Amino acid sequence: MERSGREICGCLSTFSLGREPVCLTTLTQWRNRVSQKINAAIVGLGRWGELLVSSVDDSEVLQFTAAVTRTPSKVEEFCAERGIKLSDQLEDVLGDESINALVIATPHSQHFDQLMAAAKAGKHVYCEKPWTLDAVEGQTALEAFAKAGLKVAIGHNRRFAPNSIAMKQVLDSGSLGSPIHIDGHFNANLAPAEGLWRDSRAESPAGGMTSMGIHALDMFINLFGRIRDVDVQSTRVASPIDVDDSTLVRVNFENGCSGHLTTLSATNMLWRISAYCLGGWVEIRDQDKLEISSIADGASQKTYPGYEYPALSTIQAALENFGTAIADGTDFLISSEEIRHATIVLAAIIESAETKKLVTVG
Repeated sequence: MERSGREICGCLSTFSLGREPVCLTTLTQWRNRVSQKINAAIVGLGRWGELLVSSVDDSEVLQFTAAVTRTPSKVEEFCAERGIKLSDQLEDVLGDESINALVIATPHSQHFDQLMAAAKAGKHVYCEKPWTLDAVEGQTALEAFAKAGLKVAIGHNRRFAPNSIAMKQVLDSGSLGSPIHIDGHFNANLAPAEGLWRDSRAESPAGGMTSMGIHALDMFINLFGRIRDVDVQSTRVASPIDVDDSTLVRVNFENGCSGHLTTLSATNMLWRISAYCLGGWVEIRDQDKLEISSIADGASQKTYPGYEYPALSTIQAALENFGTAIADGTDFLISSEEIRHATIVLAAIIESAETKKLVTVG
């Protein structure tokens, strides 16, 4: 029996964690499944790396016991407060048998080599997005982890926001009918990155795609499935840094649906995903707002308290999902196949931005 959009908006949905459906409000279920904390090392301890570490300060599932960063002196106090061993050498954590997993938050171009080193050393990995910039390298890394029997996870914490979970349930329920089109915006101001590693076309190809738009791409795949081709317009209009600030991606899905993804890197923050169906539409804004407009049931809205940016609870949930997967062999919410497909699509988007031609996803 299909549930109405109004009914679904009134509850917090569940999502699949391995074989067992788990509600976001019952994260203690994950914690109860881990008898001993997973020891992790953070690789890359910049602003986002510190947020990753801070998000699990009170976790019973995963703890950070070591850190690797290029300039240890910048984070000595942060690590000392948490009893984290600090190093500037990746080999120090790869050879440490007490460390179960690495969490990688380094510049995108470094991911592949670090992933391969982790797989060789027998470490599970949670990697910030994008997995890799190159599709072939991405597949090679996934195969290395699969062959070694190791868990992989990707840093799409927005999948763990309650409004994202509810949106997925609305669409999967069929209450709004057949899907037609999906629209996504993720905008922010990257001007403060001037002089930092993101201030580079090599690290930020296709403008904001690797830092912001990749989140929208993940939601597209999560909600509408595999992508067939992309056609991209990407240009620098006004940004003070040499990175495209206007990137528009037209998407065709294998199921016949269409999509449009916009990421602007020189304006104020906006996160919005809208899905349009035969019987109405559903939209999320930020990580706490959900709106449903149904031809049959009218309009309804819901706000989830406590999920304002940066919504540390979503980061904690993603890391604890990763830790639980290591502890009891279940799967991370985002599958290796979704990671693989998103990496291939990102490579196609980068190619289309450069060639200004439609690119078929391989």
